[in-house]
Amino acid sequence: MEKKEDDIPPALGRAVRAMSGTMMAKVASRGFNGMTPAFASLMPLLDATGARPSTLAQRAGITKQAMSQLVRELEARGYVEQAPDSTDTRAKIVRLTKRGVALHAACAEVRQELHSIAIAKLGKSRVSRLRRDLMELAAALEETRTP
Repeated sequence: MEKKEDDIPPALGRAVRAMSGTMMAKVASRGFNGMTPAFASLMPLLDATGARPSTLAQRAGITKQAMSQLVRELEARGYVEQAPDSTDTRAKIVRLTKRGVALHAACAEVRQELHSIAIAKLGKSRVSRLRRDLMELAAALEETRTP
């Protein structure tokens, strides 16, 4: 058995909770109260042209049903709207509203602040290495996942 300090999941969990909590507080300080980590995680996936909910679900790695619920919640708060897809009238496109564009910008600013905090604490090369290592670990774990 590995030593407790070598156990990866608790360390990753703590880092994710700290990052999410800090992000939510900083986004709230910009006037976007009631944000959740799920809302904030969707923001980088949206752009000016919009995307189908199924595409967003795939990008986020969640089910279409979960994405539909998230889109409904964001729509109720005025951050996104659904419009007909010009290439397929049966489909809908999720796109940012004016308020959603402001939230998108606030989330991007906060992500940059968090990145700057990481660089100040760890240095640019360690932050780059950390990101690469986490992506490599995620890919390796995804390969070993059984259905």
